[in-house]
Amino acid sequence: MKKLLILGGLWLACSASAFSQNGDGYWKRLQKTHPETTLEALQNVTPAVSQVPSGQPELPACRLSLVYGGKTRNISEENIQVMKKKGLKAAIIRQFRKEMLFTSAEKEVWLPVKETLVDQIEIEVGADEPVLLYTTVLQNPDPQHNHITLLVEDYQVK
Repeated sequence: MKKLLILGGLWLACSASAFSQNGDGYWKRLQKTHPETTLEALQNVTPAVSQVPSGQPELPACRLSLVYGGKTRNISEENIQVMKKKGLKAAIIRQFRKEMLFTSAEKEVWLPVKETLVDQIEIEVGADEPVLLYTTVLQNPDPQHNHITLLVEDYQVK
């Protein structure tokens, strides 16, 4: 009977690993929902008022190639306020407790990163290494403070 149980367990383990997904579908789906852009393009978006009645472009998500700066800090009050003004629930805001430093064309930017990713990025990505970030774009609804907050929700090492 023991041999039968061991054999059954071994069969289940082998079949589970044989039929498990390799993650390709996940990354392909993210690439479809997160168009590739640059930090510079995001900061220079100024649509015509007739195109966007609020005067603010709506970009729900994007992916950017940036370079990890190797530094982490607590999230800024400015980014917390943008998240609150955009209507994010407190539970979601609590997922972004840290910001990480990234650079693009010699411009430094601190981006809020999901708490579950902070340690992974610090381990997998060395300072001054390129990384592909999958972000949610939040634009400050206050027209006097044209501030874009990019929430890092996933990444790929390049």
